[in-house]
Amino acid sequence: MDQFGTLELAWSQGYGGSEAHFIDHDVICFQCGKSIKFVSESGIETVFAFKGNGQGPFTAHKINKYFAVAEQCLNPKIYVFVFPTFKEFSVLEGGAQLEFQQLVFSASEFLLSLSGLPGYQMTLWKYETGIKLASVKIGATPPTSICFNPANWRQVCVTKDKEITVWQTEQADDKYILLPQHVKLPPEDPNMAEDEKERDVLTRASTRMTQYTVDVPKAAIAGLVGEMAERLSEIQDETVRVAPVSQTWTPTGDIYVGCKGGQLLKIDGELMKARVLYYPPPLAETPQSRATSAGHSKTSIGDSQPIADELSAMVLEGSLNCIALHRKGLYAVGTDGVLRRIETGGDEFKVAEQCNVGAPISSLAFSPNFSRMALCSPLGSIHLYDSGLPESLFLLRDFHHGQIIAVSAMATGSETFVSVREDGEVQVWKVDNGKLLSSVNLGAQATALACSPLAHIALVGTLTGHIFCVDLADIGKLRVVHRFRMYGGPVSHLQFDQNGRYILSAPEGDEVFVADGRPSQNFSVLGYAVVDGSINTITNYTSGQNVQVVVTTNDKHDKDQGANKLTVFSLTDKLINDLKISYNSLKCDFRDEAINKMQFHLTVPTEGAAFGENNTLYAINKHTKKIYSVAVPETKPRKMTSPEAYLSAETEFTGHQLAGAKIMLSPHNRWLASYGTDGCIMLRAKGSMDRHVSIMPHEYHLDGVHTATFSEDCHYLLSSGYDGVLICFAWNFTSIGISKAKSAIEIARSRMARLITLQQQEDDFVQSLTEWNVPVPVSRSASVLQQEERERTERKKQEAIDQDIIYKTPTPTPKADATWLEERELEALIDEDQHYAETKTGLRTQIRDIRRTIQDMMKDNEVLPDIEKLGRHEFDLDVDEQTKLQSLGNTEIARVREEIEFDNLAKMYLRDMIKKECWDEMKVKGRALQAFNSNLEVSNFPMKERSEPVVQALETVTKRRQIEIAELAVRKQEIEQGQKPSSHDDDLGEGEEGEEDSKELPSTTGSLGAQFGGGSDLFYSQFELHTREQKTTQIILLEDAIHRIKNTFNKEFDEVFGKKEQEISKIKEKNKRIVKIMEDLDIKEEVMDYELSALEKPEMLLTVDDSEVKVEKFLTAAQRKKLEQEEKAEEARRLLEKGDNARDRALDMMMGGVLEIKKEDELKKDVPKPHFMISKAEEEWSEDEKKLVGDYEKKVKDLTEEREKYRKQLETELRKLQGIIQDGMAGFDETLNALFLKKIKVMMVIYQEELKIQRLRFVLLKEEELEVSERELVRLQQHKKILKQLSSEAASESSKNLARFKDEYDILLAEDKVMDRSFKREFADVSAIMQDQLYRLFRKRPRGQKFKGADTPVLDVNSSNPFAERPSTARQNSAAQASIDVAVEEMDREGNMPEGLELHVWKRMCTYRKDKMDSEQLVKVKSLVYAEMTDFEQRRKNEDVALEEEIRDIEKQIKSLKEDRQRFTLNLEVQLLLKQGQVEVDAGSFVHNYTNSVLTHRTVVEELNSTIKQLGESKITSMVESKDFRKGIIQLEWEHKRMLMQMTDLQNKMKDIQFIKVTREIQAFLNEADYDAKKQQEIAILEQTILLQKKHHDKNMREKKRTFNDLQNTIQSKDRENSGLDLDLNEINVCVNERNHIDQVNADRRMDTGAERRYQEIVQRRKLVDLAKAQAQEVAVLRAEVERLRMRTFPALVQVEH
Repeated sequence: MDQFGTLELAWSQGYGGSEAHFIDHDVICFQCGKSIKFVSESGIETVFAFKGNGQGPFTAHKINKYFAVAEQCLNPKIYVFVFPTFKEFSVLEGGAQLEFQQLVFSASEFLLSLSGLPGYQMTLWKYETGIKLASVKIGATPPTSICFNPANWRQVCVTKDKEITVWQTEQADDKYILLPQHVKLPPEDPNMAEDEKERDVLTRASTRMTQYTVDVPKAAIAGLVGEMAERLSEIQDETVRVAPVSQTWTPTGDIYVGCKGGQLLKIDGELMKARVLYYPPPLAETPQSRATSAGHSKTSIGDSQPIADELSAMVLEGSLNCIALHRKGLYAVGTDGVLRRIETGGDEFKVAEQCNVGAPISSLAFSPNFSRMALCSPLGSIHLYDSGLPESLFLLRDFHHGQIIAVSAMATGSETFVSVREDGEVQVWKVDNGKLLSSVNLGAQATALACSPLAHIALVGTLTGHIFCVDLADIGKLRVVHRFRMYGGPVSHLQFDQNGRYILSAPEGDEVFVADGRPSQNFSVLGYAVVDGSINTITNYTSGQNVQVVVTTNDKHDKDQGANKLTVFSLTDKLINDLKISYNSLKCDFRDEAINKMQFHLTVPTEGAAFGENNTLYAINKHTKKIYSVAVPETKPRKMTSPEAYLSAETEFTGHQLAGAKIMLSPHNRWLASYGTDGCIMLRAKGSMDRHVSIMPHEYHLDGVHTATFSEDCHYLLSSGYDGVLICFAWNFTSIGISKAKSAIEIARSRMARLITLQQQEDDFVQSLTEWNVPVPVSRSASVLQQEERERTERKKQEAIDQDIIYKTPTPTPKADATWLEERELEALIDEDQHYAETKTGLRTQIRDIRRTIQDMMKDNEVLPDIEKLGRHEFDLDVDEQTKLQSLGNTEIARVREEIEFDNLAKMYLRDMIKKECWDEMKVKGRALQAFNSNLEVSNFPMKERSEPVVQALETVTKRRQIEIAELAVRKQEIEQGQKPSSHDDDLGEGEEGEEDSKELPSTTGSLGAQFGGGSDLFYSQFELHTREQKTTQIILLEDAIHRIKNTFNKEFDEVFGKKEQEISKIKEKNKRIVKIMEDLDIKEEVMDYELSALEKPEMLLTVDDSEVKVEKFLTAAQRKKLEQEEKAEEARRLLEKGDNARDRALDMMMGGVLEIKKEDELKKDVPKPHFMISKAEEEWSEDEKKLVGDYEKKVKDLTEEREKYRKQLETELRKLQGIIQDGMAGFDETLNALFLKKIKVMMVIYQEELKIQRLRFVLLKEEELEVSERELVRLQQHKKILKQLSSEAASESSKNLARFKDEYDILLAEDKVMDRSFKREFADVSAIMQDQLYRLFRKRPRGQKFKGADTPVLDVNSSNPFAERPSTARQNSAAQASIDVAVEEMDREGNMPEGLELHVWKRMCTYRKDKMDSEQLVKVKSLVYAEMTDFEQRRKNEDVALEEEIRDIEKQIKSLKEDRQRFTLNLEVQLLLKQGQVEVDAGSFVHNYTNSVLTHRTVVEELNSTIKQLGESKITSMVESKDFRKGIIQLEWEHKRMLMQMTDLQNKMKDIQFIKVTREIQAFLNEADYDAKKQQEIAILEQTILLQKKHHDKNMREKKRTFNDLQNTIQSKDRENSGLDLDLNEINVCVNERNHIDQVNADRRMDTGAERRYQEIVQRRKLVDLAKAQAQEVAVLRAEVERLRMRTFPALVQVEH
């Protein structure tokens, strides 16, 4: 089909909130699928079709008007294009291996690219030349934003979720490098106090007796080396920090960073430290304002909010996702849809401007002049906003982003397309330019779309099974005119036949519904056909008035495996004319014969299908992905197993690369199109299937093409992908293709002519329909209504049963939103009810009679005896229900039993594991001993069997240690023999002394293990443990010592345990005798029976006795039967024993039933009383009988005495036995107490040994940490050396480049100077005067043309650009050069030529001057480059020096660490065992602090103590003598002081007597004989006076109240008088004013002579009044003084002089 022409991109529509850019002052560009779309503010749209291999990220340069697009493939390239010519400017290669993630332009001529996996490599390009300047890897996580500094292209900020990095570009001529500066993120919680200092590991310095400690880094403690050691602090940092998402630079080099949580950061450009300017308020404190719901509600355009002080509190999470700097402030917007202008002065944060956009914003871009910004939403809208003008917000475009479910061409003759999105948005597009004409939202989730060829309508299927009819006649206003529902599931398939007569629809199941396609028939459903399996594809072909429908299905209901069945049926006029005979049932399902239904097998799994003329089916093989064709037979196969029932591919053609493709035919059935998830669309002509035209409208990594369709005339092809973009391609036909296109147009015109009449009729009918309105939802849900209906039915049924009447089921009615299928089923049910009404009535009557009979039987059953009563369940006639309930019960029982069994199994497994770990594997079982008379309890040491590796290690260490000791002894003996020969006796004495010295005391061994079985000659001395092997050996020997100590104690424990068992056996034997004695003595006391407890005999816990089970044991039938048999056998045995036993009978007859006569048994027998004593009275006794009575009484007395004697004997024996038992228990308790004390000592010894082990292990661990730290330092040293080598090479290379460039610069400078010096030589042919004039003109330069650097801004105070106008370097240089050229041309004009100069000389001078100016310009440029290279070289040298310093520091650290290791090895930590009095260190809060302590020998302290004691005794003696002598002196001094004090006291008393004032009270006290009586009399008088005063006071109060009331009345009367006077006063004021006015009029006529005189009189009177007041005050003061002098009546005594 490639000979027909090519498909070219006509337009594309769609936007999903990707990054948008201004590329001109009024043009916005953004990605639209695989193309770039340019939209101007005037509405003009332009689409650029990118021809590269896939499309990656995109960016635009708004100053230079370039845009860059990256490919999406292996080894992708970056293409830079010019706007608006779309000319390819440059191609950048080699920046990525798999993909690009981001592209960013600088404000000048640089481009930054970021690759994706696997490296995340950031590359700096000079896009004008396509040169890669530098590249660097930025880590393993993708960044969230990248931005150049607009004021300095050398700075780039990269933000990630957990870090911010500022990259600095350094340049030396053509060499570029990128150096990072990391910025630490602040915590997310403002209240969190973070500790940034690295803490060292805590050492137990408090238990060390040395001040020397070794500080080990945390990485060494963790055992980390390499990269993990460097990242340890980052890994350990558990602080939740802010997550940057957006950024913008300031002109001063600072950076504003917006965070995901709503925090705003500011990074200092010099210190590279971040501080938080704003924290969002907590959710609980967030005000309920418009800002909190802006992201969820749409508002009108231009809806702005007034500025308020509390607006800053509304900046919440997600509000700073997009930020940009403006001259007025910082603009921020995010998911809440509110645009804010933030002012940040110092630490203040203020929202100065706010505008509600009404949609979440994902992209913010300023125009080149910063006067307007574009706000782009992920919902598909683009808004424009003028800075500072909230009312300027307007909607530029609204694409309504969302997945397009389907696209379809409208009715014949229309040039529009209809699309529907997933959310139910129906949109109409102009096919030639892609303009959105109108849209309407259905308010439901759409699943399918079909446009009718017969009318201007579109049917939209939804997820709930509803089908909406949209009127498309008026393109400007779409209407929903109808809604119907065929079935309950989602509408998966929906299509018209080619004439629009039928609608074919299907859900997810196996039913294909057929409806009338004419709106005038209300889309009435004709019926449905049932197919075999889940439907995969439905396609149809119209031939005349007949429609053939082909359905592919999967009979295993697994559509992912492809279709394996094909069903074909026909829709004919005969079928439509007589539908009733075509149905199989009242549900309106078609009979197979009526629709000529045929089924076939597909030999290959198929996806997609298209059915065309000649019964040819086109499909795609799911396995090979090839397109194949097959001829469908016209006759039905005899059997489904016959060969003709299997359809095989006849021809195959190249297909798609990925599975999931679909296929369709063009409207004129000549072309075949296929599309799939690989993003490709292939078009073929049916006549030449091997040739195809392919286009790639969508990306495969976004799941490719979702749907595609042809226009009615086949000139356009529309496709939509899963990216939400709608793309239209137009044919560019060749001469051959034009003829083919004409045939398509002719077919479309013929179909339009054939359907034009019906189309007009149907359109008129649709126009007459009113707009469909969404029904008002009921307040209750459908499930609640159904539940209420069921309850109502059950209630009526129960009432009928209670009233004993026949209940009739009400006629069912369709629900409000019933489907067509449900209505048909309901009609079938109603018809069935009518047909079987009489039968149902008879059955109900019989049921009623049976119910009455059963109720009577139940009543009779209630009065029967219990033995004759039947159970309630036996009256249940529903046996099936009983069986069902029983089976359900059995199932539940089985489930519960299974759960219990599994639970028991888990517990048994846990029991076995615990028993294995804690019991079976124990060589010595853990048990305890309890005292008899106290709560004392002593346990043994449970011990496991030592494993084979442990035993082998112990044997190895033991042998090795024995060899070491033997070798040491031999060596010592040889040394001693060689040094000092001695006699045999001396040797013997020295040997004994040496043996004593060789044995260490417990004070130096650090434990008492040798006293408790833990001693060994193999131990190292604590002062000899230097090597790692020695410490490891010592640990093994100490563990063996602990094992032996525990074994020794366990043996003693076993002995004591045996004693307790013996004691308990003795107690049991004695208790038997005690019980017997108590029975004889008839004493009812409890005898203490001692048994071993579960703690003493833990094996008792492993078995369960029957007495411990408190519930009845469940027995199976077999167990119950066996138990009954055993009980019967036992009963028979007892009966047999009760029978005639000759042995027992002989024992009774011969020996009274006992084998041995016991004394206690004899004493229990009473003396037989003579018979006469019972039968005769005492008076009738004879002498013999009296004698017998005497003997009887004597025997009774003897028996009583004997009994009493025996009782005392038994009591004595009882007390003795009890005492023996108590003594035995007390003795055992003492033994147990001794064992307990020994256990405490043993545990102390074990803890001492374990403490030594832990210390040794700590030392080993510390040595390992030091070793790890040394390895890390060595690795770091090697790494620094490699960096040093690279740095040295870079510095050397920089120096060489600088020297080379300096030579070039010097040559250029010299050449420039030579040109100046050789001027006269060049113009020697002119006169000297003319040379001077020419030289002045030669030195003349254009004014104001100074070279500007690349970053020199063009300041404009009126511009909104905060960075000023910064043109790119190339533009700036070209503009400057153009300006210079113009000025030079002006200077070179002949009018400036001096008079008398020849023209050729003037031209030669102008050329020479131009060369000189070019040379000067070049020198200036080179000077700047030279300065940069000098700085670059200096920085490289500084880096080299810094690395050298770091290497030196590392070498010092390694040296210091080795010294620390050596000191740590030699400076041993020794455990000493000292008595309490030997520790002279104060105890701390936890343990003693021995940091500043010294260990000395005890003799030194004892000698010092004796000396101190002697000196103390002598001091005490001298102190006693001094005390006695001073005692007398002190006594005399005390007596002297006492006498002086007595004298002073007497003098004071005398003075008091002399100066005492004799008052009347004192005189009365002295004169009165009874002073107390007088006082009592005065008190009585005062009390009477008080009573009188109180009465007087009450009287005065009553008088005052009366006066007050009178005054109140007077006030009221005065008020009334004042009211009258006020009225009079008003009148008088009027009069006064009138008179005053008259007086003022006549004032000039008269002369007032008395005013001055009256004024003088008033002043004189005022002075007199003041004088009188002053005199009155003086008189009052004098009177008070007189009264004071009068009251002084007390006498005064004259002081007597001594």
